[in-house]
Amino acid sequence: MDLTKKQTNLRIDEILHAKLKIIAAKERRSANNMMEYFIAKSIEKYETENGEIILTEDDVEE
Repeated sequence: MDLTKKQTNLRIDEILHAKLKIIAAKERRSANNMMEYFIAKSIEKYETENGEIILTEDDVEE
């Protein structure tokens, strides 16, 4: 599978966005990188609790 990054639009509450920017700055990351990190950690936690999500080529948009 090709692991290129997908561009997406995300609507987020302004309070969450402001807090995200503060956390990202403290962690010396961009807000985008911080969101990707949070999503990855959330998926990791989900898979730990519910089992690995197995993807096929059809699951990944091109």
